[in-house]
Amino acid sequence: MAIDLWRHFKKGLTVYVGIGIAVSFLSAANVFYFQKLLDSFGKTLDWPVVFIYGLTLVLVPLLSYLEQKPKTTLYNSMYFYLKEQALVKISKIAYSEYLQIGSGALLQKTEAGAAAGRNIHLNFYGRLFKELLPETLFNLAFIAMIDKRLIPAILVGYLVVFIVTNLLLKVLRSLKERALVSEETMNSTFIRGLTEMVTFRINKRFEKEIAQYKNMAADTTERLTKMTMIHEFFFGFFAVLVALIKVAIVVLAFTNQITVSLGGLAALIIYVDRIYTPVAIFNVIFVQYNLDKVAFARLNEFFYLSEDKALTQGDALSETINCITVKDLSVTLQEKQILTNSTLELKRGAIYGLVGESGAGKSTLVKTILGLYQPTTGAILINHKNLAAYNLNDFYEHIFYLSQDAPIFQGTLKENIIFDKEIADEEIIAVLEKCQLGAFYQVLKGGLSAEIGEKGANLSGGEKQRIAFARLFFSDAEVIVLDEATSALDVTTEEKLFAAIKDQLKNKLVIMITHRPKNLIYVDEIIELKKTQVVAASS
Repeated sequence: MAIDLWRHFKKGLTVYVGIGIAVSFLSAANVFYFQKLLDSFGKTLDWPVVFIYGLTLVLVPLLSYLEQKPKTTLYNSMYFYLKEQALVKISKIAYSEYLQIGSGALLQKTEAGAAAGRNIHLNFYGRLFKELLPETLFNLAFIAMIDKRLIPAILVGYLVVFIVTNLLLKVLRSLKERALVSEETMNSTFIRGLTEMVTFRINKRFEKEIAQYKNMAADTTERLTKMTMIHEFFFGFFAVLVALIKVAIVVLAFTNQITVSLGGLAALIIYVDRIYTPVAIFNVIFVQYNLDKVAFARLNEFFYLSEDKALTQGDALSETINCITVKDLSVTLQEKQILTNSTLELKRGAIYGLVGESGAGKSTLVKTILGLYQPTTGAILINHKNLAAYNLNDFYEHIFYLSQDAPIFQGTLKENIIFDKEIADEEIIAVLEKCQLGAFYQVLKGGLSAEIGEKGANLSGGEKQRIAFARLFFSDAEVIVLDEATSALDVTTEEKLFAAIKDQLKNKLVIMITHRPKNLIYVDEIIELKKTQVVAASS
């Protein structure tokens, strides 16, 4: 992922670094020509030197301003690009891997990792190559033009400054690492409290959670305060070191240990700041770089999770699905046998009721038919051809799937029903009536444009399921899978809903998982699973 980031932003980074190098050169040249002007004081005015000095004065702020565009663009684009890639990854990730990821943990990992990835590439490497290295090299080059004998002493000074500041920053890094872990724990506790309100309230856990968060906040605040004090001490200590070096240069110059003009002495004093400051900045950003590496590595772990190649590989399914065959199917998940040697034949034009005890493998069977799980042995055949030979993205054009946990997302009511299709509002409202949502719609502020909260937080379980059912009326899929899709409905509403969708199920291959015996009156054939096997199929 890191290599891809460099390649994706190659143009912007090249411009950003190029402008930075130009600014560093012009800043160093500005001091050099300032020295020339001082040395010519009282003599004939050297107009070319004045012109070059003035040009550097003008170009530095101008280029610094122009630098803001690529910098700001990269700062935001890198962050959003990494989050975009997280969405791309979710669209391709293997279903078995997805089940192992908590949504809250993934959100936190993505936010922290995207910010860390941006910081590594822009705030560390970007700053290193566009500012710190060129500034150091250009200033050393101009110092050498004043007196080459100063270079060894300056390099020794570099070593002393680097060692001393590095020791101080090791303490700072340790504190930052502990503060980072502490903040992650706090965020986890905070998210848990926000998302589990009902459970925590009824079980009277909020008092303990708040007390725990308060203690962690106090501990983290203390660490962050120590970090700030060490950080400020570091820069204060560094300023003293640089001041001592400046005093040493002045003493050496006035005792004739080094031979420089007045302009050369002034230039040296300015250059000292410019050659040692990058060392201090590097040490500080290197500490943050090491912390960012941890967060970015966690995001990369997510990016490197296995993907479902079947989504994009395989043949296109252009024909209508008339038959699905489950042939000698066995499925093992996390070393647990879920399905064993199961065989079925499902045909278009029939409704199949899938029943069995909890854990018998009903949902696993359906998800294997849908290509979410892979057979351990055996196969799923679509029109007598192995599902593994088909492109799943194309296969899903033929599938309509509703789960028990109705998939309602944050967006408008209209978006939740038709997604991005172009459907007249009147048709949608008519479907809402059929799905027993007429009264709900009449009192809904905003109508079809009303915003539905995250996961339908403002809706009852029954309302969410009926909204999800409304999608069926705008689907051309010939395979319909209902996995406990009416579990939140009362008997009367469920009966009315099934009566309304009866025509939508005609000439379709319908698989309906249910725990309600009463629902079996709607099916043509009952399939029973028991202890990981299909044990009976009856009309």
